[in-house]
Amino acid sequence: MPTVVIVGRKNVGKSTIFNRLTGTRHSIVYKEPGVTRDRVFGEVQWCGRTFGLIDTGGFFPAEEFPLSTSIQRQIENALREADLIYLVVDGRAGLKPIDKDISDRLRKTNKTIFLLVNKIDESRISHHAAEFHRLGLDNMFTVSAEAGIGFGDVLDATLQKIPAKKIANVGKIIRLLILGRPNSGKSTLLNSILEEERAIVDEQPGTTRDLVNARVDYKGKTIEITDTAGIRKRSRVKEPIEFYSVMRAIRMIDRSDIIILIFDTGYGIVEQDQRIAALVLSKAKALIIAPNKIDLIAKKEHHRIISSTAESLPFLDFVPVVPVSAKTKANVESLLQQVLDIHRESDKTVSQHVLDSITATLKPPPNGEVLKLRQIGRRPPVFQATISSSVKDSYIKYLRNSIRNYLGFAGIPVLIRTNIRKRYRVR
Repeated sequence: MPTVVIVGRKNVGKSTIFNRLTGTRHSIVYKEPGVTRDRVFGEVQWCGRTFGLIDTGGFFPAEEFPLSTSIQRQIENALREADLIYLVVDGRAGLKPIDKDISDRLRKTNKTIFLLVNKIDESRISHHAAEFHRLGLDNMFTVSAEAGIGFGDVLDATLQKIPAKKIANVGKIIRLLILGRPNSGKSTLLNSILEEERAIVDEQPGTTRDLVNARVDYKGKTIEITDTAGIRKRSRVKEPIEFYSVMRAIRMIDRSDIIILIFDTGYGIVEQDQRIAALVLSKAKALIIAPNKIDLIAKKEHHRIISSTAESLPFLDFVPVVPVSAKTKANVESLLQQVLDIHRESDKTVSQHVLDSITATLKPPPNGEVLKLRQIGRRPPVFQATISSSVKDSYIKYLRNSIRNYLGFAGIPVLIRTNIRKRYRVR
């Protein structure tokens, strides 16, 4: 797929442009400079064509920001992938020396550069755009990301410059979301799966703020993996940026097929991990538990990891536990295989003949019987139980466990709806 990368100095509106063109809220927009740190990927559809769009962090002087080196490396990686570059400048602030430095640096890539003079939404400041001709770039556009002005021309010109490649039909994409507390190894796991540095990894908790996503082909399946900000207790979230990051991570649960809950085995399962797991379960999403950093645990203790994890999460006895080391890639292959297994299971349709056989073996509820059991949904599997009398939650749990015993559905919530149909005796 053709790819366009957005670059520029800090706080010129790159993320707002990304969100505007992709129609998403993947990139966080906030007035604090340096909010975007990782490469953020999205897709733009225009006039029947699609191209990839990459948002990047702002260029920083090395001494100004502790993660500047990592951010610059992410920008360089994005530029290598790009077919075209959007250089964004601030039309209100005017031309800055760093804008020229960035422009000179981009010229060395020998790639087409579009100069987007952003924040030109008032006639009284439109004359500021003229000074940007001094950068010597042929393709200049005045736009306003907040007002949505000027992007039709940008997109029309973009389609003329990027290759018109047909997108292969990859079938259903498995949407995989990585959740966990700060510093549990989420970004390291993403990089390990991709075998490249897609997300910035740093010892400082809270490095990931945007949603960092990428696609990988594994055994004939396309998996879209999204890394998220670490989820802490709300009482510990002090900065607005972190609050928005956490809220965005939580909203992504609804858009995902399978969740990986990763935690640091050195700390074990804590209350916040249990809360995250309960949140995923409440949204009826498939789940895998991944105890991470097993390379720091003595091998003789490895056999206890799965059992201790299960003891800490007794309400998730149907969820597979795959201990991994994101750093050394230990068991990462097994984790991906588990993703494929769960996706296949969640898509399973059970024949009515099999369900009738299961119904015949069920223990009847007090003062009633199960008249019919049928599947009415997939991803997650939903079953309707027609019962002759009202039943308690304990019997619903019994039905759910019986379905699992016969049909599997490891890692997948099984939903049961009841339909009460009383039988009347004919006199």
